[in-house]
Amino acid sequence: MSTLIPLAEIDTSDRLRSISEDHAQVLAASMREQGGLIHAIEVAPIKGRGRFKYKLTAGGHRYRAAEILGWTEIKAEVVAVDPTNRRLREIDENLIRRELTALDRARFLAERKRIYEQLNPGARHGGDRRSDQAANLATWSFAADVAEKTGLSERTVRRACELAAKLSPEVVDRVAFSELADNQAALEALAKQPPERQLAVIKLMFREEDPARSVADALARLDGKSAKAPSEGGLLAKFVDLWGRMGAKDRRGVLAYLAEADLPKGWSVTVRAGVSDE
Repeated sequence: MSTLIPLAEIDTSDRLRSISEDHAQVLAASMREQGGLIHAIEVAPIKGRGRFKYKLTAGGHRYRAAEILGWTEIKAEVVAVDPTNRRLREIDENLIRRELTALDRARFLAERKRIYEQLNPGARHGGDRRSDQAANLATWSFAADVAEKTGLSERTVRRACELAAKLSPEVVDRVAFSELADNQAALEALAKQPPERQLAVIKLMFREEDPARSVADALARLDGKSAKAPSEGGLLAKFVDLWGRMGAKDRRGVLAYLAEADLPKGWSVTVRAGVSDE
C-alpha cells in the first residue's frame, strides 16, 4: 500500500543510474497532465536519527520529476529490506523495465554480479579449481541465475559483465549520455582497447572539429591509417556517418535489406557473420 512521503526525507544518493534531466522533464510534463503519479516510487526505511528516513530503491526519474514540479510529497511504497537487498531491488527494477542503455545494463549487471558473489562465496571461488576456470564458472552461474529472474539471455548477461569489467571508468562517465551508450557493438570494440587508448578514442569522437565518425574510424586515425573520407556532403558521406552511429540491430537490418535489394546487374551483397548480436 502506498503512502505520501516528504521528498526531503528520501535519500537519493549513491544510485547506479544517473538521472537524465531531459527524461525527467518529459516525465514531469506527463505527471502534470495526468494530475499526479500513476506508479509510486519505492523506498526502504533507514535506521538512525539523521535527516533522511528513507532510501530510494526504485523511481529516480519519478522523484526528480516531482522535484521539477515543485512537489513536497510523493506517493511511495515502503519496503523493509536490508542494504544488500535494497541494492538488488534497485538493480532488478531497472533490468526488468528494459529501459536501460547497453552501457547502463552492463553497469547494473556487473554490480549485481558483485552482490551475487558476495552472497554466494562458493560461486566466486569455485572450490579448488584454478582461478581462471573458477572465474568463468562463476560468471556462467551468475548469468543463469539472472537470466531466470529477468528474462535476459545468458549470453547477453555474460557479454554485459565482460563489457563493464573492461571499460575505463573515465570513459563510462564520458559516454553515459551520448548515442554511443546504446551502441553495443561500438562499446565492445572500445572495450577491447587498453584504458588510455579508450580515452583517446572518445576524445577523437567527441571533439568539435572533424570528429571521428565511429570507434573504428578513431582507431584508424590513432594508428595513422584513417580510411579515405567520402567527399564532403552527398548521400555517401551521410550514410557513412549514420553507419558509425548504428547499433548492431540496425546494421543487420541494413545488410539484410541490401541482400534482398534490386541491385544493378552484376552487383551482389554477401551478409557475413560478425555484426555483434544483442
